[in-house]
Amino acid sequence: MNTTNLLAAFLQISDAENPTIFPFPFEMHLALAVISFLFFSYRFAVQKKPFQLIFAIASPLSLALWISDSKTLFYGLGIVELILIVLAIVTSVICKPKKTEETASTKNAKED
Repeated sequence: MNTTNLLAAFLQISDAENPTIFPFPFEMHLALAVISFLFFSYRFAVQKKPFQLIFAIASPLSLALWISDSKTLFYGLGIVELILIVLAIVTSVICKPKKTEETASTKNAKED
């Protein structure tokens, strides 16, 4: 067995002894959280819909799971994320444009 195979074997053993919650590394999780934060923040700045702001806040919160292996943190953050997702769904339904606004905007677009 050469040294590269030995190193790979040690890395696999250490992963098996210390599994993480996520199937991908921290760097990828961080990149996805930053991208989602930037995307939803930009969309909120353009469209001003509250659910976009809620998602911009909720997506980076999952990074807190990397702080500790505590089950209390895991379940507590899961509850917070669930509440934020439900809140985002409710606000997306409540904050829809009214029919009169939609028809007025389509009339103006047709007249132009």
